[in-house]
Amino acid sequence: MENMSNAKLMQGQLRYPLLCSLCVLVMATLLTGGGLQSAVVEAVDITFFVNPSACQGEGYFFPGLPARTCAAVTPNAGSIEISGLSSIETVIVYRNGGCTTEVFIGRGPTVWCIEGGAFTGVSWYVSGAESITSTTTSREETRSSNCSSVMPPNSILFTEDSSKGAWVLKANSTAAEDLMAQLRSVDDATKVSWLKEQGSHFEPASGAVATIMDV
Repeated sequence: MENMSNAKLMQGQLRYPLLCSLCVLVMATLLTGGGLQSAVVEAVDITFFVNPSACQGEGYFFPGLPARTCAAVTPNAGSIEISGLSSIETVIVYRNGGCTTEVFIGRGPTVWCIEGGAFTGVSWYVSGAESITSTTTSREETRSSNCSSVMPPNSILFTEDSSKGAWVLKANSTAAEDLMAQLRSVDDATKVSWLKEQGSHFEPASGAVATIMDV
């Protein structure tokens, strides 16, 4: 299932690269002894935005989310951006607390912007590797072990102009919620100045175009 049946597909939003120091995905396939072996370097970035549309404004950032890990936020997010997926990787978006109820499933290498609100979690898994690395592991078995752990946010960000880039502020899991509350209390006109004072850094836009889904 690539999309939920009630999803509406739109195109054409210019996105910035949600940074990750490990944002390199390597798929090396070697023919050895008549069989195929595959190695994957994981690097999928997730941002939960407060804004219910357009994947912009302030949000919680999960750089380099590991596979089968639930990126969970409280309170609910308005929209979600997912970047860094390869063509053999599948992302799942959830509602109803953490990674509980699936509401969207999509594959890379698309950069996804998921709109609709009330989102609580995101996870991803390698959806094509089982056909290469194992003849016994089915896709459903891979998905059933998808959320083996839960990760809280460790960064916040703000996009003053998504066509230019994003300001990112790193934080530990206990400080992220407090920093987000402070950021939201600041007027939009002074958010960048506030983030600079806190030690944030700027990530320039890459020019990637996001596919927007309303679910």
